[in-house]
Amino acid sequence: MIKLITMNKTLLIFLTCLPMWLSAQQMESQESFPIITFLNRTIDYDTIERYSNGHRTFTFYNTGTAPLVVSRVKSGCSCTVASYTKDTLLPGERGQISAKYNTKKPGKFERELVVYSNAKDFSLTEIWIKGYVLDTKLHYGIEKK
Repeated sequence: MIKLITMNKTLLIFLTCLPMWLSAQQMESQESFPIITFLNRTIDYDTIERYSNGHRTFTFYNTGTAPLVVSRVKSGCSCTVASYTKDTLLPGERGQISAKYNTKKPGKFERELVVYSNAKDFSLTEIWIKGYVLDTKLHYGIEKK
């Protein structure tokens, strides 16, 4: 008899708490947040000539359900300058980050850019540029005019 009363109390507590738990689950699933999604997180320049155009563009989308704001893009060195879309991006909209690498220095390079945003789970996103700057005078004895 005592087991039956204990089971009934447990069942009553469970049935009382179930609607609150389901309501919390539903509210969590309806929460809206921005998500930043890049087409490519690494751009490979491959081999480029010294003093050539070092400008490349990353494209990203807000694949979330709330407005996305990119607040800053930080380069790891002064050889790379970044500019970015400063507008608030609504869900489904596209933004761009331009990276300009200084191609004066020959040799291999790999540089990180850190994107700061209000995106859920990716408030700090790393993107990369890499490649090789070829000094044509050094390799071929001629200089680009």
